[in-house]
Amino acid sequence: MESFWLCDDCLFAAAYEDYGMLSLYHSDDEVEQRITAIQRGLVRLMPISADFDPETGRGIRAFSSSPCDGCGSPLHGQRHRFTRL
Repeated sequence: MESFWLCDDCLFAAAYEDYGMLSLYHSDDEVEQRITAIQRGLVRLMPISADFDPETGRGIRAFSSSPCDGCGSPLHGQRHRFTRL
């Protein structure tokens, strides 16, 4: 099975279709660009399923310097594993 590591922005978009967090860190124009990048990335990867366990930490990288496999963001941070169905 093929696995992908997604940033928090892509995680919330994939799991909840929630983009509200973006406005805390970006201007209105940047939010629109991020939403477009996230949606393109997730469509390219679909179908995917969450493959992490928040209770045990399995499938979660607390800090990663690798770009997000979904949106391609180079920002460092937490990543969650998803698997292609």
